[in-house]
Parts: sequence; C-alpha cells; structure tokens
Amino acid sequence: MTAKLEVFQDMAIRGPVAKRPELREALIAAAIEPWRVDLERSAEVARNAVASEDVVLFRRDASQDHPAAGLTLWGTEDGYYVPNIVPLETGSLTFAQYNAVLTDFIARIAAPVTARHGFTISTTEPRQTLDDWLSPDAALKLKRFSGAANKSTGASHPSDQRRWFDFLVAVHRSGDKPGTDRLARWLHEVDGWDEDSAHNLAGDFETAIALLAYYEEH
Repeated sequence: MTAKLEVFQDMAIRGPVAKRPELREALIAAAIEPWRVDLERSAEVARNAVASEDVVLFRRDASQDHPAAGLTLWGTEDGYYVPNIVPLETGSLTFAQYNAVLTDFIARIAAPVTARHGFTISTTEPRQTLDDWLSPDAALKLKRFSGAANKSTGASHPSDQRRWFDFLVAVHRSGDKPGTDRLARWLHEVDGWDEDSAHNLAGDFETAIALLAYYEEH
C-alpha cells in the first residue's frame, strides 16, 4: 500500500464571472449559527490586500466536534479559494481539525449556495501520496534516493549525492513545487528519516532549486 501523508485540504469555488457578486451575497446570507461573517474585519483585510479586494472572513463557534475557527474566502476572477483556516481559541489546528472545519463550511454554506448559482467546488484530498505533489519522474527519483541512502549521513555519500541530484534536477525540470515543509514531513513521517536530517535535506532542497532556477535565468 502506498504511504500517505495527512495534509491541510485546499478548496476553490469557480463559476460564471458575471455571477460572482451574486455568489458573494448568497454566501454571506447563508452564514447562520454556528457560522457568522465578520464584515468589518473583511473590509479591513481587503483594504490591505495586494492580490484581491474581495475578502470574506467567516467565524465558526466551537462545538463538541469542532474548535472555534476563522475561515477566509479570498476572491479570484471566477470565484473564491480558502487560503487559510485559523484557530480562534487554541494555538494551532491539527490537520484533522482544519479539514473538519473546512468540510463543515462546505456542507453548511458553500455547497448549497454554489449549487443554486451555477458554481462548482473543488477540494484536494486530506491524505496524499508523493504522486499528488510530484511528477512521476521526480517521485520515483526521491524514492530511489531515500530507499538507498544511509539515513545517518544524508546525501553526503557520493552515490547518495548523485541520486539526490537526480531528484533535484527532475523537480526543476518538471516545475514541481512540493514545499519544504511537506518534503521534510514525508522524509520523516513516511520514510523514516530522523527529524533533523529530514529538515536539513528539505533546506538543501530549497537552496538547490533556487540555484537551478537562477542558473536558468542567467
């Protein structure tokens, strides 16, 4: 069975551009307990936003199954996406809590509204494999490196270094953007690297990908 990593889900709403103002008002109107809309804070964030002037902040009260949380809808040309969900009382949300709040928002507010106004909702999976965020070639080369590497020495052995470089080049060529945090988590939680080594490799990855991009540009 392919190992999977628990992640924060992404959500996007897309549909007719002309109906987006109508969608916005319908989403706001649909926010009934335990959800509500903070229009004052929404306007403040929108004034300071660079990428979009359409921001809607929703708040969810705590319940037995959900922590108190704030969910942001960020406007796009043809809809909205959720850039983040933040706790209102606790220090941070677990992956399960984050995804549960998002699922609740979709079920109570987003899905009924989008169905009426001709918009669609897309979400990413809550548990993902390497193939969800790396090209097949890059995923294969990361598995080859990690499976053969001496996990106590990282990529310092010449053979391990070559396999690591093969992975880096594959990522650069494909344009994949796995993210250093996700790469470190996969190395540590799925493939058995110790936490320090996983983060060191992820840091090396970030530097190497930036260098390869710089080389291509110049």
